[in-house]
Amino acid sequence: MNDFRKRISARLTEVKSLGVNLARVDFEGEGIGANVSPGQFVMVEAPGRHDCVLLRPFSYFLAQSANHIALLVRAVGKGTQSLLQSKPGTPVVLLGPLGNAFPRVKGHCWLVAGGVGAAPFGHLANSANTRVLFGVRTSADLGFGNALRELGGDVAVATDDGSAGFRGTVADLLRRELEKSKPAAIFTCGPTPMMAAVAKVARKSDVDCWVSLEERMGCGFGVCRGCAHKDATGNWRCVCEGGPVYLASEIFGE
Repeated sequence: MNDFRKRISARLTEVKSLGVNLARVDFEGEGIGANVSPGQFVMVEAPGRHDCVLLRPFSYFLAQSANHIALLVRAVGKGTQSLLQSKPGTPVVLLGPLGNAFPRVKGHCWLVAGGVGAAPFGHLANSANTRVLFGVRTSADLGFGNALRELGGDVAVATDDGSAGFRGTVADLLRRELEKSKPAAIFTCGPTPMMAAVAKVARKSDVDCWVSLEERMGCGFGVCRGCAHKDATGNWRCVCEGGPVYLASEIFGE
């Protein structure tokens, strides 16, 4: 159990549009950014939606201070849409920080993100020891990658249709870049098939890789078991309780 997790009353301070149904959402509240590590997540209520009983999970994009955090939000339903439609000053209840974090790595680290998988990397993107490889289907979806670039991140882009950057998947881009140099480690987040492809490329290049799994959650701390994910041995892991960050081999095999 995370000793720091608690429900906190906060307020939304800004919704910055990053594209169609994409936004950076900032909050402030006493202690909401305290004890947050890259890779952890927070459960957020849907403001003004009493029909949305369960809180929604989001990776911390930034914890700018002990009292300020930012999230990347894509509107995919009524709960997330309510966040994007909220006005500054809207009260919101948060529960966090929850989950584990990315490990500390000596040397250069590459952050490989697919779409909303950019969300856990705000803390890490502007480090001199990191590089971002960001993949989406088309240039219209680059908003979250631009959010990383705005923080000073070194961001290389891949689009499936070739409308921006490298033409192909982000796993294809990773394979090409690994032919030039190798980092000490790779952290990846995004759709499960994308992470599986990234893990395979990393394994073939003998680079340690960690994945941040994305699953629907009801509670955030192991009670509802709604975020169970099958690992490489066929067993089920509760992502909110043991993750969301895992060594890639634990999930996708050697």
